[in-house]
Amino acid sequence: MTKPKILIAEDEVIIAEDIAACLEELGYDTCAIDAGEDTLDLIKETHPDLILLDINLKGKADGVDLGSQIRQEFDIPFIYLTAYADKETIDRAKKTEPDGFLVKPFDEKSLQSAIEIALYKHDHHHVKPEENGETSSFKGKAHEADIAADYLFVKVKHRIIKVQYSDILWVEAYDNYSFIVTTDQKYLVSSTLKDTEQKLPPANFVRVHRSFIANLDKIEALEENSVMFSKGEIPIGKSYKKALMSKFNII
Repeated sequence: MTKPKILIAEDEVIIAEDIAACLEELGYDTCAIDAGEDTLDLIKETHPDLILLDINLKGKADGVDLGSQIRQEFDIPFIYLTAYADKETIDRAKKTEPDGFLVKPFDEKSLQSAIEIALYKHDHHHVKPEENGETSSFKGKAHEADIAADYLFVKVKHRIIKVQYSDILWVEAYDNYSFIVTTDQKYLVSSTLKDTEQKLPPANFVRVHRSFIANLDKIEALEENSVMFSKGEIPIGKSYKKALMSKFNII
């Protein structure tokens, strides 16, 4: 899988280099580092997947000015980086509709989370216009947008791997994490079962137990207290059984 390319617009060289090193550790490519003066030209040359943009860049145009131009000219997500910004600057920044904010100093996990969320939103949150010609708001439509594609991405060490919904057998809670079990793999993801459920198409994935979500298309048999798959079985919770059974055409 191709690594996401990230452009860093940061005029503090040491900070920019630290971010670049961190991105490399996380499995991303840094396609360019810029002090802000040539950012727009570099975007055209390097075609990044995401831009990390210091909100307080010095020069004729600050980060907010650049963010506004990026929003208007490119279909690329960007995240503002800031150590401090006054209310007026923040209000200007909000109007550019950034895909995230990171407050310096930030740690590796915060950086990774912000990037993954921004990339995911950009890939999956484009809501199509309604049939009557009106454009839908993201409000009330976030879940539909989240599950518009037929796959999701999971982070495994320094790689982000595409997993097709059709390959998933079940999802299993593990403390504040979840296991996504496919026909040949078991992925541990840093998301609770509830959060993971929000990213799965509800027509196919149903909670069958407080700790398990099943892919209805992969169920091979039902027993009194368990759901059977080709690779194993998971329990059925009493409070979920009636809703589960209603999903099947039983004769």
